[in-house]
Amino acid sequence: MSELWTLPGYDVEALIGFGATGEVWRAREQATGDTVALKRLREGADPTALAALRREATLLATLDTPYVVRLRTVVGDVLVLDHAAGGSLAALLVRRGALDAGEVVTVASPLAVGLAAAHAAGLVHGDVSPANVLFTADGMPMLSDLGVARVAGQRLATVDGTAEYVDPAVAGGGEPDAAADVWSLAAVCHHMLAGTPPHDGASASAVLGAAVAGERAPLGLLAPHVPRPLVAAIEAALAVDPASRPDTAAFASLLRRAHAAAPVRFCSGLPTAPVVEERPTHVVRVTPPEPAGGRHRRPRVPRSALPVVGLVLLVVLAGLAGWVSGRAEAPRPAAAVPVPRLSVRPATAVADPDWRTVLDGLDAARAEAFSSGDAEQLRAVWGPGSASLRADTAALTRLTEQGHRAAGLRHRVESVEVERGDARAQSVVLRVVDVLEEHEVRDGSGAVVQRTAARSAASWRVDLVMTPDGWRLSSVTPD
Repeated sequence: MSELWTLPGYDVEALIGFGATGEVWRAREQATGDTVALKRLREGADPTALAALRREATLLATLDTPYVVRLRTVVGDVLVLDHAAGGSLAALLVRRGALDAGEVVTVASPLAVGLAAAHAAGLVHGDVSPANVLFTADGMPMLSDLGVARVAGQRLATVDGTAEYVDPAVAGGGEPDAAADVWSLAAVCHHMLAGTPPHDGASASAVLGAAVAGERAPLGLLAPHVPRPLVAAIEAALAVDPASRPDTAAFASLLRRAHAAAPVRFCSGLPTAPVVEERPTHVVRVTPPEPAGGRHRRPRVPRSALPVVGLVLLVVLAGLAGWVSGRAEAPRPAAAVPVPRLSVRPATAVADPDWRTVLDGLDAARAEAFSSGDAEQLRAVWGPGSASLRADTAALTRLTEQGHRAAGLRHRVESVEVERGDARAQSVVLRVVDVLEEHEVRDGSGAVVQRTAARSAASWRVDLVMTPDGWRLSSVTPD
């Protein structure tokens, strides 16, 4: 912990945050009596950190938007900034875990506008993360920490950022650009709604590896209570192909149209005492590869790495087990439903099964896995090596770690049409329309902690493969 220090014209009061190279102090400006934030380097910081601090000051001076923390002045190598009395989004998420849909719109749409202003000025933020989102005393969100920002198109020796919110294309060696900022903001939205970023892991390298591989569960699965228009807006900004994402201004509009904004709840109000925050700043240091032929090309993550939605797009829960004396009974474990199996036989003897029955069996098996908390049962649903098997396993693990179970998770298949393949080829692509029934999440005592209304009909492209144990899902994507 740093000791108090002095700066001419300011009464330094308390440390309110620090990272790997810098620290932020609350202070009172003697001339005005205003509370301000002083940002300086920590003792022993290397010269690159000083260059980043000075670059941040230069970039802040070029921006004129209420949604980026305002630079008041620079004293020596100390940045004097407006004080964000509401603390950081990171601290709020620690206290609350996740935010409501309306709150997410309130936080994210102004940030998108702030980023749009930066992009219009030819700047790329490069490290949009909960720790770099601050709140005013009135609860207005602002972006902070432009220390790793750069001029659009500028190539630096390293790429810095916070692993969990780094665009997979950047994690794969690409240069940060406006589209990367869009992805990072959408990842922050994902965290606010689901309580976790899109990619997670025990180390920065593990997180980046998952990002490059496209290993993430769909937001609709992790946050089944979120209205579909808002999920769709965020998933659009999380598109693997940067060219497919909306720009920041369009993303702000999508968010506002998807759901009505609502005031952010700061639990018992705004912090009355400073909460010291520490985070591993700039945990990503990716050296961009040399461009072939002297021309830089942004690496693209293949579309095959896109996470699969899964026929049972876990909009968690289903069916009430019953009510006795006004209390919800704990759901009884559903009887294991055998997965339809079609044995591998000579081609001339193989006939197409009833695909509706096959899908219903796979859906029932997945519902049972989420009801029992047994991740091994998911192997009766997904083919070996499926990205969705990993995503489902991760989602189920998160659910069980919270002491919760999903009850019901059933889809009703409305129609099935074979697009390509047949049983003889041992693979088939189906076009499926299904309806998700009303569902619930319950805690260990059986109390309902979340209930979601039924979802209307949706269309999917379903890939099935034959395994020695029968038909398994390979991938499911929106049609």
